[in-house]
Amino acid sequence: MTSTNFKRIRYFLLVLIIPGMLFCKCKKGGNANKTTNATSHICGQVTGVEAIYWDLMNGIPRTDLGAVPTIASIGGTYIHPTYAPLTFIYPPGYTPQTDGTSGAVGVNLIRNDNKAIWRYTSIFYSGTASPQQVLSNEVSQVRSFLHSTGQVTTLCSQQGSLPRAAGITTSNASVYITFDGFSAAIDVTITTESGLGAEQINIVTTAAPTADFTNEILHTFLPIDYQLLYTGSGEVDSDGDGFPDSEDNFPFDPTKH
Repeated sequence: MTSTNFKRIRYFLLVLIIPGMLFCKCKKGGNANKTTNATSHICGQVTGVEAIYWDLMNGIPRTDLGAVPTIASIGGTYIHPTYAPLTFIYPPGYTPQTDGTSGAVGVNLIRNDNKAIWRYTSIFYSGTASPQQVLSNEVSQVRSFLHSTGQVTTLCSQQGSLPRAAGITTSNASVYITFDGFSAAIDVTITTESGLGAEQINIVTTAAPTADFTNEILHTFLPIDYQLLYTGSGEVDSDGDGFPDSEDNFPFDPTKH
């Protein structure tokens, strides 16, 4: 996988987009056709909203949605108890649970019927794990949560690594799968620094019944992602300085770009 196709890193410090963007309304009309006819730029067999979502998850900017996705009806606000920047509004019918994993700052947002989940967690891990290992564990966990025992079909997958600075490397693995009538998209990013003896693991997992996946992407998953991770153009802006990582020579320093 080349560096130009490699996802823009979601660094372990979360950022909020401009507050006013949370209230913009999605355009109607022609954009419906754009989403319906959309095809992933990196996985041609995936189409529609799922294609846009998969590309965004892998750092490929998309403008097909026409506007920033927003929560249409507010069910509540989650604020992480020890890291306030991990704050977002979520729709009715969901309940947030703070991730209790040792070394983690994260949350599992679970639909009240236990059939859909949005999960974001960032773990400081004193050891060495590969993105593929963490990804495999995430697949097992989401299947266990959904009580799945059937065969897993992989529709798309991506992996690669990219040097970020002297001694700092980011590695990534992501997958889009289906199983037992469910669809799930999982992304794992690991940042390592030479001599540190530890690594930062970022995980984004979303899953829902396949029949509901498009609706949950549009009305739950993407709106929360945009509150935390993306600029209006659909690119990651890790330091929140208004310059997407692809145009920022210092993507983790908001005083420089």
